[in-house]
Amino acid sequence: MKNKFIIKATISLLLLFFILRNVNFSDIFELIKHANFKILTLAFSLHFVGLMLSSIRWKVLLNSQKVQAKLFFLFKSYLVASFFNHFLPSTVGGDSIRAYDSWKLGDNKEKAFAIVILDRFLGLFTLLIFAIIAMLYSPDLHDKIPQFWFWVFILSIGAATIIWFIFSPPTKFLNKIAQSNKGIVSKFAGIIYKMDVIFSEYVNKKLDLLFAFILSILLQSNVVFYYFAISTALGLPVVLIDYFLIVPLTIFITMIPISFNGIGLRESALFLFLSTYGVLQSEAIAFAWIEYGMLLLLGIIGGIIYSTRK
Repeated sequence: MKNKFIIKATISLLLLFFILRNVNFSDIFELIKHANFKILTLAFSLHFVGLMLSSIRWKVLLNSQKVQAKLFFLFKSYLVASFFNHFLPSTVGGDSIRAYDSWKLGDNKEKAFAIVILDRFLGLFTLLIFAIIAMLYSPDLHDKIPQFWFWVFILSIGAATIIWFIFSPPTKFLNKIAQSNKGIVSKFAGIIYKMDVIFSEYVNKKLDLLFAFILSILLQSNVVFYYFAISTALGLPVVLIDYFLIVPLTIFITMIPISFNGIGLRESALFLFLSTYGVLQSEAIAFAWIEYGMLLLLGIIGGIIYSTRK
């Protein structure tokens, strides 16, 4: 565990070094200092809108498995998860907290874990759909993205795979691998098989899945507006439609578990995408630091709530 932390911290520092080596820090702080505070306040408030939408979606998935939970409890669990996201691997580390809370509500570890994974899958699927639509309907992106149709194909395959995994899980195939007794592959397949069995229960609960998907659309749209609000506060020349692509790609990159809490990856990803619109390196880094600062503030609130839990 200690070695992994050192490796991730080293990667984060190296990424920060390369992205910051030619940047004047005073330019970054001036941009942050002169950002529109009212719009930034609005952007931060969108976090709580997103947490409420996430909590409702989680409650829908729990109710479909006959697990009862109070909405306020789920909301607080999300806040606590945001606190642990700063210490556990990548942006999905806090999911372990939510899986624990689901287990305590329903007394079934596999079902609790599967519900949280399904919740995450719905969010990822929605982001993929956003990215595909943005790429197809934003004419400026055709020229700005190299190998444009290749990326459309890759994103489409990813979205189709998630849909297949949810609505037609390969339970028989995974069960055979799980029973083959081939070491870690067998154990991993066994875990996926147990989740797939639970996923298969949702095939006959299409209304619940549809409602959860609609909530995912609202939730991820809220995330896009959050990024756009920060961009507007900094006066960046990027239109709203383009953030429907920039946001999913940035989130996918920061989820890669090779750095400490996405530090370094976040700055690099935002500069990579925003620079195609003429955004300066200092502006992209100011954007990344404001966004991360809001996540830290949200984590502090979650940490205070965690300290009051039994």
